Amino acid sequence: MSSRRPPAAAAAPPTEGLQNVSLSEDTEMAAAPGGASEPVATGDIAVPQQFADRVITRRIICQWDNSMNGLAAVPGNATWRPLEDSLHIFQSRTRYAPNCRPAAERQGNLEQVVLLGMKVKKVDSSFPCQLGVTFSGAKGNFYTCNGERYAYLVGANEKSHLMDEVVMATDAAANSEYLRLYPGMTSEKLRTEGIMEVKGENFVYVDKDHPVIEMMAENQDVLQINLADAPLLDNRYYKVSTAVTERCIAELQEHIVNKLPVTNLANFEASIHRLYGREWSDTDEVCDNIPNTNVAERIMRSERRLNLVLEVTYAFM
Repeated sequence: MSSRRPPAAAAAPPTEGLQNVSLSEDTEMAAAPGGASEPVATGDIAVPQQFADRVITRRIICQWDNSMNGLAAVPGNATWRPLEDSLHIFQSRTRYAPNCRPAAERQGNLEQVVLLGMKVKKVDSSFPCQLGVTFSGAKGNFYTCNGERYAYLVGANEKSHLMDEVVMATDAAANSEYLRLYPGMTSEKLRTEGIMEVKGENFVYVDKDHPVIEMMAENQDVLQINLADAPLLDNRYYKVSTAVTERCIAELQEHIVNKLPVTNLANFEASIHRLYGREWSDTDEVCDNIPNTNVAERIMRSERRLNLVLEVTYAFM
């Protein structure tokens, strides 16, 4: 998206041709100006320049203590989450916002975090079978033949203490100019912030700094609107057809906003899974070649531990 903000749409423009509204190729994932497209290397994680002054790296210890039978009884225990009163571990006193001043307490909006990368730094497992691991925000690149997808695969009784395994690389979308021009404007806020509805009318008032205005600028001919002559209400709002606004927001969401690597760290979680859809109570792999039923039962009820150190690199919007 260009850094120039165009004037907004004229009052209640016609809606013919809305099916052809689209984003141009250079608008879809444009890099921010001023060299922001040049990444700053942090190991194998490429941090976009626009986040370089506030990038945060945390090493999170994810730990599971349970037996195979215990996880079969309560499958929810296969998911690890930070305690609700400990979410401040993700926040910062000095890097919670662009050009922020040091704060007395840790700050940062956990609901608007740009994930820049993840690495597995250590694995120590006493589980007697392979486990697939998933992390919030990481799609993963480990696949099984039946279509399961994991961020990492833990081997049976794996001990790997000197790791640097990238499980999520920096998404090209993190370098989008949209994140610089419209910080905090997530998908959930596109229809609620900067847009005022008028009950019973077929138009809305749109803030001149709302990102949908630039979307309209890219499609003036299709929307049959004249941005240059559009009147401004209270030096801030423009009167725009509800149909035009909704169509443009839908396109903006699909082509840009929904592709941004933005996550809610307040809901961060890591989960372990048996491969190939096996239940935790399944003795396959765990008790292979053990004919003694008593021994097999003891193996299934024995306490196990998986300790995994995850390095998360991110920035607040």
